[in-house]
Amino acid sequence: MAAEYSRELSVKVHAGACRVAGLGFKQGGAIGYALRRELVDEDRHSRGILSKGQRKHLQTDRVLVRPGPEQEQRIVAQIFREYVVHRRSQASIARLLNKEHVANHRGTLWSEDMIRNILGNEAYIGNNVYNRKSFRLKQVMRKNPPELWIRATGLYEPIVDRSIFLKAQQLLKEQYVRLSDEQLLKKLREALATHGKLSVSIMAAADDMPSAALYAYRFGTLREAFRRVGYVNSERDFDYLDARQLSDANLLTQASIIGTRIRALGASAIFDADTKVMIVDGKLNVSLRMARYYIAPRHAPAWLVHRRIVEPAGLILAMRLDEQTNREVMDYFLLPLSEMAKERISLTATSRSRFARYRCPGVDDVLRAVMTKVAALPS
Repeated sequence: MAAEYSRELSVKVHAGACRVAGLGFKQGGAIGYALRRELVDEDRHSRGILSKGQRKHLQTDRVLVRPGPEQEQRIVAQIFREYVVHRRSQASIARLLNKEHVANHRGTLWSEDMIRNILGNEAYIGNNVYNRKSFRLKQVMRKNPPELWIRATGLYEPIVDRSIFLKAQQLLKEQYVRLSDEQLLKKLREALATHGKLSVSIMAAADDMPSAALYAYRFGTLREAFRRVGYVNSERDFDYLDARQLSDANLLTQASIIGTRIRALGASAIFDADTKVMIVDGKLNVSLRMARYYIAPRHAPAWLVHRRIVEPAGLILAMRLDEQTNREVMDYFLLPLSEMAKERISLTATSRSRFARYRCPGVDDVLRAVMTKVAALPS
C-alpha cells in the first residue's frame, strides 16, 4: 500500500509540474547564459530578479525566465551567427570567446558543451520546454520523445531570430547523423567533380562536407579516403593528419618515461590520456604537448604549440620534435599557462626568443624544474 501510494503521489506531482510548466513557469534546474529568473506572485506581479542560489519561499509564488543583460544577449547572437553564418565549429567558437576574455555565467572558460547547450536551447527564442528527460526512482535517466515535451511559446521577445535558431537546429541534427562509409565517399566524389581536386581547405569550405578528421578516423588516413575516390595527386595538404596517430603514441611514451622518473623521486604522477594532463604529487597540473616543426610561407621555421579549449591551471610541457622527421624529441619547453594567452605560440630555434628561458635540454632538466615548482606549492 505504501508503494502504491508513493506511485500515485509521484504521478500527481509530475502532472502538476507539467501543468505549471505549460503555463510558462520554470520548474527548477539551472538557468542558461544571458537569461535571468524573475520571481512573480500568483497574479504575475514581479517580486524582482532572483540572484544565483536564491529560491522562492511562498507556495503561491512562481518563477519566470527573462532575457538577461544586453551585453550577454549580444554574445548569444554572436554565437549563433558564428555557427550558422560563418560555419565555425562549436570548439572554434569556444576558443574565440576565451581568446576575447568573454566571461560566462559559471565563471569558467567556455567549452564545446556550453556552446552546444546554447545552440539547442529554445529559451533564446522565448520558449520554455519541460519534460525533455525523465529520471524515475532507481532508474537511469532517459530522453523523452518530443510528443511528451511540455512547451510554452512566446513568453518574451526572442534573443535570437527564429530563422537563425531553426537553421542552427538543422545543422546540429546533421552534425550527429552517422553517415556510412559509402555516403562519406559519395560526398568526396561530388567535391572532386566540382573542384577537380581535393584538399582539407576545400572540404572545410563545403557546407555539407564532414570534417577531414572524420575521414581520417573512418578510413585510417585522409590519403586513403582520397585514394578510394581516385584522387592520389596531392600529398601536402593532409600529411599532418596521417602523422597524428604517431604523434599521440610518441606523447604517451614520453608521459610514461616522465611519470616513471617522477615516481622514482618519491612523488606521485598520474597521467590522464584523454586530456594529456599529468598531475604531479596531487598539486601541479602539467599539460603535455608535441611541438611539431612547421615551415610557413614567408615565415621563419617554427615549432607550433596550440591552446586547447579548456586548459588546467599549471604548466605546459612542449616537446620539440626534430626538423627532419618530426618524430624524435630534441628538447623540452616548460611554459607557464600565462604564455598561452593566444590560440597558439611559435617556438623558434633562436636563443633570443622570449621562450628561450623556459627551455629544458633533457628530461633531467624537466624533472628538476617540475619538482621545484611542486616544492614551492602549499601542501
